[in-house]
Amino acid sequence: MKCILASAHGTDIDSLLSMCDNYPIPKRKKGQVLIKVSACALAPGDVRVLAGHIFIQEPPGGFPYIPGGDVSGRVVAADATSRFKAGDPVVAMFELPRPLNGLAEFIAVKESLVELASTNIPLVESSTLTNSAMTAMMAANKYCCEGDRVLVLGGSGGVGCFLIQLLKARGASFIATTSTQRDLMLSLGADMVINYQDENWFENSELQNSKEFDLVIDLAVGYEAWQKVRQCQLLKSSGGKFIAITMDNALAEVHNWWQLTTVFVPMQWRELWTKFFPSVPQYIWHNGLDIQPGDLKKVSRLVEDGTMKIVLDPISPLSFSEKGVKQGFTVMQKRCAHGKVLCILDESTRSGGVGATISSRVSEEMFDLLDAPIVRLAMDDAPVPYASSMEKVVVKRSTDLIEGVMKLCANKV
Repeated sequence: MKCILASAHGTDIDSLLSMCDNYPIPKRKKGQVLIKVSACALAPGDVRVLAGHIFIQEPPGGFPYIPGGDVSGRVVAADATSRFKAGDPVVAMFELPRPLNGLAEFIAVKESLVELASTNIPLVESSTLTNSAMTAMMAANKYCCEGDRVLVLGGSGGVGCFLIQLLKARGASFIATTSTQRDLMLSLGADMVINYQDENWFENSELQNSKEFDLVIDLAVGYEAWQKVRQCQLLKSSGGKFIAITMDNALAEVHNWWQLTTVFVPMQWRELWTKFFPSVPQYIWHNGLDIQPGDLKKVSRLVEDGTMKIVLDPISPLSFSEKGVKQGFTVMQKRCAHGKVLCILDESTRSGGVGATISSRVSEEMFDLLDAPIVRLAMDDAPVPYASSMEKVVVKRSTDLIEGVMKLCANKV
């Protein structure tokens, strides 16, 4: 099978990631579901594992390993007693503590981490719902009450785009956020957007002169956010809550148990002592995903009923190629994604493929924004031949892409 392999730890994405064309298909074990992957959604955790920053996230099998973890696709095989059958559309999340094996044509996943995908949501987009959307749903449901004033630090990332929408749905009376994407944030439900590249968010005059917040949710900053919120008195001292969904230092390196203690104990101690001092806001470290049966279905329903929409980064969806995956990892490494970064692993035919679905949705929902007809380059409507020489005739190549672009620019299509 085709897959992306990481050869070692590090930050030089170009030299570390490569495409393999003949990697063995994983052997399904009892209790697992074998899935033909349609798409893999990238997250900051994928970059952390590649960098080797957290020792408990080391790939158990060493190198090379297949990165990525949040996937969608179709069932190939499952146990005879499984609730899944061959052909079922599914979404699957990675097994903690590390994302692995997602950027491949096939993946074997524990059945408890798999859920049927909604037929009302494009299958490739469903992969974005298993981690970021789940984190956002749990945080909104657990901490936000109707009428709350909420400040979200880092609103336009993968979690933030979902969270802003869910806070509004929960009845938050005012939502402020930090982001460079003003129009996107306002469209998702934010009432105030602070461009952190233009000014320090905590020095914003409108923010300082507004009422204190009931809730501050930190998705991006770390310990400095907790300090500034207290110094500037942005959060209610009685009943106010500071929710940390990032570590004190998002880029902290933890290579042994002692370093793990120095990173996490201060956060746990801060959470403990603020519980017993009503004169200060409560600090809460929102650690991990406590997944319960049915949670993945709940997230899908939020999209189906219109409560929440999936936001993809403008570069998405990326092709399942070495270049495409490296581009996605680079965006995650720079921490500049706006929405989810998605890689499509489906080399589909012209009829009934992923490209057909995407072009159909664009035509239906954004026709007025088009300056020319949609041009699709896809495989011919024929089975893929086994012989590599014949495969070149069926599967489109870079020369076909160049020719298609030239024709489009010349208005010959």
